[in-house]
Amino acid sequence: MIHTIAFCWCFGPDITPEDGCRRLADCGFEGIELWPEALARFGARRWAAALKAAGLRCVQLCPYFDVVRGNHVGVASLSQLAGFLALADMLDCARLRTFTGPPWGDEVVGPAQATPAQWQSAGEQLIRLCNLAAMHGVELCLECHAGSLMEDSPSTQRLLALVSRPNLSVNLQFPLVGEQWQASVAQLGQHAVHLHMHDWSDRIDGTLCNIGEGVFPWEEAMRALAQWPQDRIWSVEHADHHGRHDPWATAAHDGPWLRNLRARLALG
Repeated sequence: MIHTIAFCWCFGPDITPEDGCRRLADCGFEGIELWPEALARFGARRWAAALKAAGLRCVQLCPYFDVVRGNHVGVASLSQLAGFLALADMLDCARLRTFTGPPWGDEVVGPAQATPAQWQSAGEQLIRLCNLAAMHGVELCLECHAGSLMEDSPSTQRLLALVSRPNLSVNLQFPLVGEQWQASVAQLGQHAVHLHMHDWSDRIDGTLCNIGEGVFPWEEAMRALAQWPQDRIWSVEHADHHGRHDPWATAAHDGPWLRNLRARLALG
């Protein structure tokens, strides 16, 4: 059982892959997540070389699939997947973050908005995506995010059952809509191989702060998840705390704090 400590890349163009990866490794991180903008800015081959030089790995790539708004966007998602599978191969990455559609804006389709036809479309198109990804040894990881079909545990379970593919997993991100974290863990813990980690200084889903300095009981949550013994990624997201703090200061705190937590829990 391996628990890898990772960082969601959030730096501007002034931070190069070479410098950023080295500094993150110095902060105790073992991997990074990459979004399309950073990938396009520097190119996958440069990222691959920088990661290797720093002793890091790419734990997840984060495309934006859409499987609920009709066949035309479904075809676009298949094309996008093909491109990301090529990138994943260059970066030796076996996981793609997966949305069911835009989780913000005027075209949100969450469980409250989804029609039976949209649920059917989501299931059928995710099966196609999973089948193609499986041919490349890649898994699709459903991010539990408000405004998607994975915004709460029952809907996420419904989608997992509709698709029923071994390479469809869950990127757990607290809090899920209308749920206490304990309920989310109980219902989705067996599928949760990836966590986007946040903490809040005032209330859950309030003002972001360093991991371990806020109100979220991360040690208790990790102990609860450990009842399903599987490899997991612990990935720090929004390290700039929505523009309030220097992400490097966050990295310098969160990396050592998470390594210490992992040692206390004997989850190396």
